[in-house]
Amino acid sequence: MITDEASERYRKAGRIVAHLRKLVPELVREGVKVVDICEKVEKTIVELGGKPAFPCNVGLNEIAAHYTSPFGDASRIPNGSIVKVDFGAHVDGYIADSAVTVSLNPKLSPMVQAAEEALRKALEIVRPGVRVSEVGALIQAAIERRGFRPIRNLTGHVIERYTVHTGEAIPNVGSVSGGKLKAGQVCALEPFVTFKLAKGEVKDGDRAYIFRFSRQRGAGTEEGKHLIAHIEREFRTLPFARRWLAGLDWLPNADATFAELIKSRCVSGYPVLVERSGEPVAQAEHTVLITESGYENLTA
Repeated sequence: MITDEASERYRKAGRIVAHLRKLVPELVREGVKVVDICEKVEKTIVELGGKPAFPCNVGLNEIAAHYTSPFGDASRIPNGSIVKVDFGAHVDGYIADSAVTVSLNPKLSPMVQAAEEALRKALEIVRPGVRVSEVGALIQAAIERRGFRPIRNLTGHVIERYTVHTGEAIPNVGSVSGGKLKAGQVCALEPFVTFKLAKGEVKDGDRAYIFRFSRQRGAGTEEGKHLIAHIEREFRTLPFARRWLAGLDWLPNADATFAELIKSRCVSGYPVLVERSGEPVAQAEHTVLITESGYENLTA
C-alpha cells in the first residue's frame, strides 16, 4: 500500500498540476510561440515547489504527443488549430500528470468535449477491482456516441515514483486485458480522440525532442561520461528536453557530445507521435489515486 508520506507528495504534485490546468488555456493563443508555453509551464511548476516530471508537450493538430520545443524553435500556434498541452509535476519523484486541449477552431470544439466526456465517464467507474478493459470500453463508447473515434494505440498508465509510465496500460478502447485497478495505485486516465473516418492510431514521426537516460556505459569521451552522469543525476529515469541542458559551462561542445550519447544508446529519444491519417487529435487527462472505496482525483 502507498504510505501517507508518498500520498502527500502525490497530492502536492497534483495541486501544482491543478493550478496549471487553469493557467494553460490562458497561454494558448494564435501566434504565441510554442517555446514560450513550454517554458512558462515548466517555470511555474518550479515556482510552486515541484519539478517538471517531463518536458511540457504542445501537440498541434495531428501531433498527438511527444512534441516539446527544441533549441531555436520558431514555431507558433497556428490560426484555427487544436492544441494539446500535456504537463506533469513531481515532488521528490512522486508524479502527477494531466493534459488540457484548447480548440481555436469552433468546428473542432466538439472533439475536445468528446475527450472530456470520455474522461468523466471513465472516472465514474474507477475503484479497486474494476478491469482496465471495462474502463477502455467505457471511454470508447463515450467517444463514439459523440461521433468521433478513440486513438487505440495510446493509453492511460500506472505511475510510480520517478516513472511516468509503468505497469498495466489503461486502454482507450475495449480490450481483452484482464488487469484490474488496485487500491494504492496512482493512474493517469488519458483519452485521445480524432475524427470518425481517421485511422484512429498514431505513428512515430521522424523527430525526437524528448529523451531519457538509458545507461551509463558506452560514452567514449570524457565529455560524454560527464554529461551522462549529469543527466542521470538530474533526471534519473524521467524524460528531459535537450534545451534543459543549456548553460552547462563545463560542456563547450554540447551538441557533439549529446549526439555521441544518442549514438552510443546512453540516451534514447521519444519520437513525436502523429495521427496516422494526419487528422487532428484532442486529449483529456487526470491523475487519480485509487482508494479502498473509489479514487481521489489528484489533478482536479
